Amino acid sequence: MSLFPRLIAIFPVGVGLCLLIGLWGGGMGNPPLMFKVFGSFISFFFMTVGAGIFMAAGKIGDPRRMAESLQDVAKGLTASQHAAGASPGQPSAAVKPKVGYDCPSCGAAIGKDADVSPSGDVKCGYCERWFNIHNEG
Repeated sequence: MSLFPRLIAIFPVGVGLCLLIGLWGGGMGNPPLMFKVFGSFISFFFMTVGAGIFMAAGKIGDPRRMAESLQDVAKGLTASQHAAGASPGQPSAAVKPKVGYDCPSCGAAIGKDADVSPSGDVKCGYCERWFNIHNEG
């Protein structure tokens, strides 16, 4: 359990509570009803944020346990790479390099049967737009 985030949570809860008590308890004079309602929504927001911080602080685990669980995940990834036939230093065999061009307008892959002009303009078979492969980076 982490104490520091819980101490930080006291601030927004205190601000919201002070605002709510000040508006409805007469500490701010007698503001109009609409101002009281609007201020109440703001104070409830502050108190909700503070309560959320307080509750989240209880769910934050011990940093050492989190590091151990991350190491376990890394070991599992290494084991799956070995099962796929790749060595630990190499990428998995499932990752293939990208070959060919994609249409910049619609993102469709350009096939081998696409219309190509002598200047390098290619017509997308999906959206029927022309683009130049020499201008695409």
